[in-house]
Amino acid sequence: MKLSEKNISLGIIIFGAILRLRQYFSVKSLWADEAMLALNIVNRNVAELFKPLEYDQGAPLGFLLVEKLFNAILGRHELVLRFFPLVAGLMSLWLFYLLLMSLRGGAERQRNNLLALGLFAVNPQLVDYSSEAKQYIVDIAVALGLLLLAIPIFQNQSSKKNFVLLAIAGILALWFSHPALFLLAGIGVALIVQFLQTRDYKNLRTTFGVGLLWLTNLALLYFINLRNLSQNEYLTEYWSDGFIPLSPWSNLDWLNELITYQFDIQLIPLLVFVLILIGWFALFREERSTAFAFAFTTFFAFTASALHLYPVNGRLSLFLIPLGVLLLGKAIGFLRQTLSSNKFVSMGITILLSGYLLINPLITSFQNFISPRYYEHIRPTMQVLADSWKDGDALFVTAWAEPAFRYYAPFYGLEDVKYVSSKIEDYPDGEKLKLRISPLVGKKRVWVLFSHVYEQGGFNERDYLVAYLNEIGEKRREILKSGTSVYLFFYDLSK
Repeated sequence: MKLSEKNISLGIIIFGAILRLRQYFSVKSLWADEAMLALNIVNRNVAELFKPLEYDQGAPLGFLLVEKLFNAILGRHELVLRFFPLVAGLMSLWLFYLLLMSLRGGAERQRNNLLALGLFAVNPQLVDYSSEAKQYIVDIAVALGLLLLAIPIFQNQSSKKNFVLLAIAGILALWFSHPALFLLAGIGVALIVQFLQTRDYKNLRTTFGVGLLWLTNLALLYFINLRNLSQNEYLTEYWSDGFIPLSPWSNLDWLNELITYQFDIQLIPLLVFVLILIGWFALFREERSTAFAFAFTTFFAFTASALHLYPVNGRLSLFLIPLGVLLLGKAIGFLRQTLSSNKFVSMGITILLSGYLLINPLITSFQNFISPRYYEHIRPTMQVLADSWKDGDALFVTAWAEPAFRYYAPFYGLEDVKYVSSKIEDYPDGEKLKLRISPLVGKKRVWVLFSHVYEQGGFNERDYLVAYLNEIGEKRREILKSGTSVYLFFYDLSK
């Protein structure tokens, strides 16, 4: 029996769900950034989540409140903190399918969409962030939800109900996703262009009214939460490499890096950009307002980045992936249709480009399925430390290992252990690190814990401190758990 496109789509969605569930149930330890946010969630009450977060963390208030709800009901296990992102990741698969099906194009549309759905399902970044206790996969679900609600209006189904749903969704979106602002701006401007072109002044006024509601909501959020993030100098410095040049075309390295990160493409990443442009023009022919929404969303995001207001880099750019993936599917369909007069050429181009886009993400996600990445997997090392700890022992925890240590200490009976730590502002000054560890010099049993090792500009925190400790003391044990990126050393510094 011949499989229908609908059945194939369902199979792709299930496959994508299995990839995400596999990472979730691998139960890897929280890495440094997750642990920093997790400490804020588990150690604060609801009211305190509205204040600036510890460790210079930033997350939408809605996300924090949902996480706190799960934490209060189910406890502080990793699976609890990652449950909301998992739900968002699984929902995104279905929402992306619905988005594809909501666009015009007839039977040919479904065949064109299979590639896009496949790219979305196996995208390594989307798989990974579906099992991480951070908000970035929620950005994806929010972006897809907003576009799904806007498309009926783009397609001239401008009923009061559709406007009300979009207005409410836009208000909620800003509480759960920071980059939702760019989606709302893109959708709003696309609607204004649409109603100006059709001289539909009634719906134009409605659009301005909805926009005013969104702006009022944004002003409230800015007063409560966002102004603290915008004034955080550490975050601005930390993400400085994520701001694109004011003249983006002056140096396209940022574009290469963005495409490589988002689509896991190593070979000729600018070809992906060309295909996205082709896909946008194909979408423009079929769904002009939707194409404008995509373009304005990207324009506003890139402009904010060029003005150093929002870094379009790494995980902060995840919300743009569905737009790019959809346009890549459109591009392949457009090229196949354009070259349809020569079936051999049409089929060859389709297979080559589909393979080019799919093979690396598929291999990466399959490898991670077989052997999940236990990035900064600190739990085994914490167990060793707990089993070996004796009264009178001393402990040094590096600044980037401290959040995970603090989070997991209660699980291993180490919450009352006094320790010495470096500070983030110390790096990369080696002399400051020596001063931090100096209170432990002269002690016979000293444990030194590293995780998320600082390594920039030729300075490696672990190598530097280990070399120094080897000079002033004697190394007794070295605990290196394979694949964990966590390092525990035991020294006698009494000599």
